[in-house]
Amino acid sequence: MTEMPVDIEERSILSHEMRHSTLFQDISIELLPEQVDAFLPKAKCFPENSLVFLTHIPGKPISAQAEAAKKIHNKGFVPVPHLAARNFTSADEYAGHLRTLASIGVTTVLVLGGNPSSGTPPLRFAADLLRHPVLNDVQLKKVFIAGHPEGHSVIPKDALIPALKEKISLVREWGAQPEIVTQFAFNGEAMAAWAAELRTQDINAPLRFGMAGVTSLPKLIKFAAMCGVGASLNALKRQGTSLIKAMRDQDPGDIIAELDSSLSQRGIKDVTLHFFPFGGWEKTLKWIDMQSTE
Repeated sequence: MTEMPVDIEERSILSHEMRHSTLFQDISIELLPEQVDAFLPKAKCFPENSLVFLTHIPGKPISAQAEAAKKIHNKGFVPVPHLAARNFTSADEYAGHLRTLASIGVTTVLVLGGNPSSGTPPLRFAADLLRHPVLNDVQLKKVFIAGHPEGHSVIPKDALIPALKEKISLVREWGAQPEIVTQFAFNGEAMAAWAAELRTQDINAPLRFGMAGVTSLPKLIKFAAMCGVGASLNALKRQGTSLIKAMRDQDPGDIIAELDSSLSQRGIKDVTLHFFPFGGWEKTLKWIDMQSTE
């Protein structure tokens, strides 16, 4: 289906209170390494020292990520390379890559298990990365851990909290600060309920909730299916009953407003947003820029 996005100016504008929510403080964004050269955001909506997460795609040379991290660093932002355990061909490749990243000034990373592997990879889980002695050789200040508000397509629900606690403990053992960044979802109330559950489990690491950026509905459904965003996917598909609505770009305004309200009701703070710009970083940051317009 050909996308027919409406002009970005027709996208939703949040309320005055919502625009001044702490959720919009210190936002982050995710890019492919090949998008970095063109990444020139306005300082008003994405200031210097903001976090830029860099993907680790299977089959692509890992050196491209290191080069992208250096460029992001030189642009005045903080690179956050994804380190996906099952994407590394060996433990030595992982160690060498992390040393390379450290040599160009990277002090913040995201550790992941990565996509399911058909074989038996040398590194299987994010915890394997956190146990590797290479961490003695680098000075990581912050390590992001993946969170899954709607569960995981492979990991049983009752195993997720213990796994999260284990990884947080491992990060702290190395003297780094743990922070949780989540998969994107489309139900703000469910996301807030998950945050409340973490707090009852004595998981008090800062939270960065994933949000799909301004994107067409067909593309959103495609990425939601690819990423295993199950509970939200059916609700998202129901939005497509109107052909006109389905052809329009979708923004995360309603989800963010619901999340902000639900977090406030529960008294949960120390939360911010991470954007997955499936429709292009320009659209998403332009929408964010609009939210700061009085």
